[in-house]
Parts: sequence; structure tokens; C-alpha cells
Amino acid sequence: MKDAMHLSSDETASTAVYSQVPTPRSDTSDQCGDDATCCLVIRSTFFHLETEEEPLTRRFHKLRRHRTEGPWLWEPKAEKVYEIPAPTPAEPPAPEIAVEEVKKPKERTTVMLRNLPNNYTREMFLQLLDEQGMKGLYDFVYLPCDFYRDANLGYAFVNMVHAQAVEFLWRTFHGFSDWALPTAKVCEVRWSGPHQGLRAHVDRYRNSPVMHKSVPDDYKPMIFKDGVRKAFPRPTKKVKAPFDRRW
Repeated sequence: MKDAMHLSSDETASTAVYSQVPTPRSDTSDQCGDDATCCLVIRSTFFHLETEEEPLTRRFHKLRRHRTEGPWLWEPKAEKVYEIPAPTPAEPPAPEIAVEEVKKPKERTTVMLRNLPNNYTREMFLQLLDEQGMKGLYDFVYLPCDFYRDANLGYAFVNMVHAQAVEFLWRTFHGFSDWALPTAKVCEVRWSGPHQGLRAHVDRYRNSPVMHKSVPDDYKPMIFKDGVRKAFPRPTKKVKAPFDRRW
């Protein structure tokens, strides 16, 4: 046994000396007993006492595992079942849309003329449109005015009957400065928003305070058909009297 303790680490890893050594633990006395043969193993300067039937270290690990991994702490993990996903059915091709079914965007026909002379009346503005070749090409005209000062607000809304008429008005009045009254203003043409079209402007103003009976007719919007003025549609609810100077 003394010679075994002086062996090298490689030799001691596989060297075992059997001797009549009493078992140091009381819980292994049943297996080893007084006459049981034990094995004293020297591994890397550590002593391990093992029996021929079952090493003590293995019994220690079993006991430790049993105390720490009881049935209430350890449950076997269910095996994962991998299923091959079913192939996704191909989507049916989209039906072809005929060219005739595609709706074209609604054409804009209402413009706003800006930088108008403030001393222009509604009749003077209508005369200007007709003199420039617009007679019969518009169906809605509104020149907002402040009748307390007897002056317009410097802009007007005009709805043309079709897109070609809009192009004609745009070329004529954008940059226009040949006014009947002396002024340095230069007219500008812009798209009207958010309302576009005759129907939208009729719905906008038929219930407006500007259509109240107390407002002079010269300050109200007008509608036309083939160059002839028509009666404005009746309101759909009671029209309130204006409370401000501007409409």
C-alpha cells in the first residue's frame, strides 16, 4: 500500500490495492460487512473507497439524485412530434379586368380665380367671362362679397362644363391683367378645394346663410344652363341669418 501511494498519476489511475479495510460509512455495512473485501483506489492524490459490488461514489450520486430529483420535481419531457406541413393550395389567378371596367378619376372642373379687383361687381365679373369667350362654358359662378363695404373679397369660384373649357379658362386668365378698372393686380388660377363640380357647390351653398332672404341677390351664387341663369335649388332645411360680414 505504501508503494502504491508513490506511483505516478498515470499509474495510480489504473492501480487498485485490495485490503481488509473496515467500511467507513455505516450505511454500507450491510454490503461490505466485517469480512467484506474493499478496494482502496488512489486517483490524482484523492482516496476513493469502493466495494467490489458497487462503488461508494456511485451509491452517493444515486442517493443525491434521488433526494433532489423526486417525482414532484422531475417529469420526462414529451417528445416533439414533427409533422410535415401540408402544401398550401395555390390561389386562383385574378380575373382579368377589361379596360372599359376601369373607372377613370373624376375630372376637376371647378377653379378659383384670385387677385381680382375688389371693386368688381358680380355683373362686371360675368361680363368679363363672356367677353373672353366663356359664355355657355360655365354653370356655376360665385363672387364672395362684403356687402357692408360693397366690395368683393378678391377671388371667385367658377365651375366649367367640361375639362376642355377649364383649359381654355386657365390659359386665358392665368396672368390676366387687362381689367376694366385701373389696377396693378395680376390674376391667378388655382383648383378649387375641397368642393369640385356643380352638384358639390349646390349642396355647399343651398343651406348656407348667404342664401338667406336678408342677403342681397348681388352677393349670392348663381347657376347657369347654356349661358342662361337658372333658379338656385331650394334649401333642404331652415336657413340661418348671416351673423358675419363675409360668406
